Amino acid sequence: MAARRLIALVLVAGFAAGCGDDGPTAGEKANEVVDEQQADRRTKVERAVEDGRLPPVALELFRPDGTVNISFVDGPNGDEDVVRTGPGGESGPKLKWDLDADGTISADEREITERELYDATLGLP
Repeated sequence: MAARRLIALVLVAGFAAGCGDDGPTAGEKANEVVDEQQADRRTKVERAVEDGRLPPVALELFRPDGTVNISFVDGPNGDEDVVRTGPGGESGPKLKWDLDADGTISADEREITERELYDATLGLP
């Protein structure tokens, strides 16, 4: 009798241990895709910063875990806060940059918001 219980327990434990071994769930797969896209975006932004197409403060768009943070400046306007040139984009002179790469810094590019900086990262090759 005790042997039958032991066998039953082993079978139940073995079945339970095997549950969920069918691979990643749809949610886990979706998270992997998002993680890959964010890593790809960060790589493109890093390359653009190295090439001088984007300012170094553009790297502030990424949290330490690699996720994107469009509103990285701690201000009252959400993602419409003006980006500055100092650490974290919160201090120093206002960021001025030729985001559209037309060779000139237009009036609109003399005061760049977080959203405008983020948008400039969307079409990077």
